[in-house]
Amino acid sequence: MIGLIVKDLMTIQRQLRSQAYVVLFLLVMAIFMQQSSMLLAVIVFIVTIQAITALTYDEQSSWDKYANTLPISKGDIVLSKYILSVLLMIIGLIIALPIIFLINYFTDHGITTDFFLTFIMIVTLALCLLAVLLPIYIKFGSIKGKMVLIALCFIPGFLLGMFKEYLPNIPFTFLNVKQFMFVTPFAGLLLLWLSSLISTAIYKRKEF
Repeated sequence: MIGLIVKDLMTIQRQLRSQAYVVLFLLVMAIFMQQSSMLLAVIVFIVTIQAITALTYDEQSSWDKYANTLPISKGDIVLSKYILSVLLMIIGLIIALPIIFLINYFTDHGITTDFFLTFIMIVTLALCLLAVLLPIYIKFGSIKGKMVLIALCFIPGFLLGMFKEYLPNIPFTFLNVKQFMFVTPFAGLLLLWLSSLISTAIYKRKEF
């Protein structure tokens, strides 16, 4: 398991280096715009979705054909991608939070309750995004997976546009669920665990 994670880290390190320039640019923008939450969201999502990059590289190099000849269970191969995602998210938070605290300190923006709610929402959304993306990319691959993802993004937007007059007032609804925001990361972890079970079942049925 550790070897699989190290392999993925070595695979995506060049990608992470190139995206570091994007993070530096956004850091400057966040300082001038005094929007530290934007920087937090970008860092968390950039590092978290690197598991998708690892899957893409595996597909291009036909890694799965080789991996399935090794004494490694298919469940461990899938689980390593989920552990990699959570590990990268933790690393991203360790990097981002001190920077954000410094930005807020020097711009006289205190750490408020709204910031913690935003932090919780970003982490939860990242977990939910992984829970959706990983099974799709494992099932369909990188090219078809992107098409499925576009369809999944288009359909909800289309339905929201059609039935928006029947939907409840979003700010009012948000205020009602705001008190439950602190438990949403645990719901995101539960969803990610269920996603790993689905991904494992999909991977075991794939032919390489």
